[in-house]
Amino acid sequence: MIIAAGLSPAWQQILEVTSLETGEVNRCQSAQWASSGKVINVGIAVRHLGTPCETIYPAGGFARELISNELDQLGVSSCVIPQQTPTRVCTTILDRSTGKTTELVENAQPITAEELAAFKKEYLKHLKSAQVVVLTGSLPAGTPSSFYRDLIAETHCPVILDARGPELEAALEEKPFLVKPNHEELERTLMTKLADTEALIKGMQQINQRGATWVVISQGKDTLWATSREHVYRFTPARAEVVNPIACGDSLAAGIAVALHRGKPVPDAIRRGMAAAADNLTQLLPARLSEKRMQTFYDQIEVEQIA
Repeated sequence: MIIAAGLSPAWQQILEVTSLETGEVNRCQSAQWASSGKVINVGIAVRHLGTPCETIYPAGGFARELISNELDQLGVSSCVIPQQTPTRVCTTILDRSTGKTTELVENAQPITAEELAAFKKEYLKHLKSAQVVVLTGSLPAGTPSSFYRDLIAETHCPVILDARGPELEAALEEKPFLVKPNHEELERTLMTKLADTEALIKGMQQINQRGATWVVISQGKDTLWATSREHVYRFTPARAEVVNPIACGDSLAAGIAVALHRGKPVPDAIRRGMAAAADNLTQLLPARLSEKRMQTFYDQIEVEQIA
């Protein structure tokens, strides 16, 4: 089983417009609502890839029931921690004339110490059956930056961590198996600019030296890099029609997790994660993956070991 766990779910509105005009009235081609946020996206993606998964998240307000009902309909096994404050609502605007995506992101509301304790209790309960864990998403204001570190310290199986800044730095003490900040997040964590490929790889391997077995940096349609202390891999992504880029990073994490769960070596797991991200890019709703579609993208992805 895979665990997807995180504290920042969202109820997501997805709007398509012919041409976005700021400061004007915009009529939408379509409007969709979906359960989202990193932890939810990972859980949905893993479920669509046919692997058992428990999705653990807090939720409150009107969105709690909406998310829970949709996950039930999708067959996503989940454990929701009741939260006093309402779950955030985020909006994605897809401008079809330019291909640009605009996100209106509400920050996750603070979560109480009692709710964090309940979350950890459920996590530890399900951990007994887990072979891979994905810890993902920003921590709500007031949550200790050591929260992910403390979960990893209790975890006996490989952990994929999608976090940044103080929570990433703290978690490195417990040696997560794979971390996947983006380029900007890595710069924030190291507090330095990584202006070229050489600097990027050196920065990634600094994170390896500080505890992460693998570091993965994705850059959209550009090269993806993966490093360990000894090795450097360059991956050339597949070409895919852009419909909605939301949850591509989450689909990458989910695809890697599923491949590791199936015993694939890390470079191949990353390649499969990239195929999942490419497939997600072609779908309007986030994380609704298909292994059949993914195979086409998988075959296009090029892998080169640099060191």
